[in-house]
Amino acid sequence: MRKILVEELGLRKGDNVIVSSGFGSLNADFSPQELLDLLQEIITEDGLIMMPYYPPVNSTEWAAKHQVFDMNSTKSGMGVLTNVFAKASGVYMSKHPTKAVCAWGKCAKEIVEGHDSATTPFYWDSPYGRLLKMHSKSLGIGLKNIPIFHSFEDILTDPIDFYYQKDKYKLELIDKDGNHNVVETYVHDDSVLNHCMAAGDYVRDLKCKSYRRVPLDYKFMYVIDNDDLFEVCKEKQFEIGNLRYKP
Repeated sequence: MRKILVEELGLRKGDNVIVSSGFGSLNADFSPQELLDLLQEIITEDGLIMMPYYPPVNSTEWAAKHQVFDMNSTKSGMGVLTNVFAKASGVYMSKHPTKAVCAWGKCAKEIVEGHDSATTPFYWDSPYGRLLKMHSKSLGIGLKNIPIFHSFEDILTDPIDFYYQKDKYKLELIDKDGNHNVVETYVHDDSVLNHCMAAGDYVRDLKCKSYRRVPLDYKFMYVIDNDDLFEVCKEKQFEIGNLRYKP
């Protein structure tokens, strides 16, 4: 795993990385904690590790039932590695009921702040947008998900709420201190997303220069430079209307 991450995918000390993981598909002979330790050892606190921490069911379903997101007890639906990461020393979680993130490393505390008041869950003023303003990478371990792609859609698509239900939800969130908060947020519209190509497949087909993919048994791992991906999407795709949405 170290060889793949460092030699084949090019992770380095000081990298800023958003990680999506399907640890259960790796058939690994090491634990999620050991994988987390390895990532932290490679990137160090000079860099930043961020992981999505979404509720254990589809966000549309979660919002429709007005379920309460408890930052201390609600488990992530984004894989076992995210649940281990969230409890690690020095990790901060953003206050968002459907699209929270956890972050560790330099400026981790700052990058998660204000998520509850962001324009959209993924816009420039969200943790995802702030990460995009930094030189950063997306890393997929055992799956093709690429969460920061939603930032590209929110930033580059007009109208800004194209992929969302038109009316915002007011959802309850219990923060780390046990305080009850009400967060007003957009929630993705499944009737739109059902007409979308999977973001991971869309990104693979763009053939960005920085995209690296390594087979791993019957799964794979990938890394891509988010700056590179953003520019390709902006100049070669979104501006000519070649979106992943096909009505």
